[in-house]
Amino acid sequence: MTYETALRLTDREAWSHLTEEGKVEVLQAIEDQAAAESGRLARPVASEALYVGDDGVELGCYRHDQQTIYVNAYQLGEGSLYGDNPDKLAEVVLHEGRHAFQHDVAEGKVPYDDEVAEAWAKNLEPGGYVSFHENPRAYYEQPVEADARSFAASRLAQLQQERTALAERDAAKEAQESGQEAQGQGGEKNAPSQGPGESGGLGGTAGPGESDGLSDGGRGGAGQAGGDGHDDARAAFEAAGEGAPGVAQRHSRGLRMM
Repeated sequence: MTYETALRLTDREAWSHLTEEGKVEVLQAIEDQAAAESGRLARPVASEALYVGDDGVELGCYRHDQQTIYVNAYQLGEGSLYGDNPDKLAEVVLHEGRHAFQHDVAEGKVPYDDEVAEAWAKNLEPGGYVSFHENPRAYYEQPVEADARSFAASRLAQLQQERTALAERDAAKEAQESGQEAQGQGGEKNAPSQGPGESGGLGGTAGPGESDGLSDGGRGGAGQAGGDGHDDARAAFEAAGEGAPGVAQRHSRGLRMM
């Protein structure tokens, strides 16, 4: 699937007609595009049953030992909390793809700012990552999570702008084609009647033996890091503990991207 096709299918109406497999295919196209823009290898996107509980919903994770981005299979189906929200699921994939990028930078596979790369490497090393359950505030503020949230929000806004521009272009093309078709049909209806032996131009009726010139009537236009589970990123969650930031609350549940 091309990225342009994926943009069209993240329209809510189009999204509502997709199967769960079709939704994953759209999310894969978004990951492929983001990876190409970042100069890294794209990761496969797959669905898997992830955590859903009273304290929140885990929408996705990146597992570095498997080199795979997972989205919560429970949140792809019709009637689920986020199944009819393509932008939220696109944001999840962008967030988790950013974690893949961070690992590539930390491992020296992708060139990046040395100071940032060092901070990410330290954060992603065994014992360096703070999980949501250990400390919600520390989890939220650590370098790789702050960066992943910022990147995903920015790239999602770009995706939305691209989708709007594409929809406007499609609408203009459709209007132009409809106008040309209507003009063609109108020309057929207005064609003059000719008797035997008459030869008439578009501009009028010619008598026997007469030749009338053409008259133009006009043209219309118009995750888990290192395999130890620490890369499970929760991009939004219930306010937990004193002063912990509450983000993207839905029906008294926290939203988590690992």
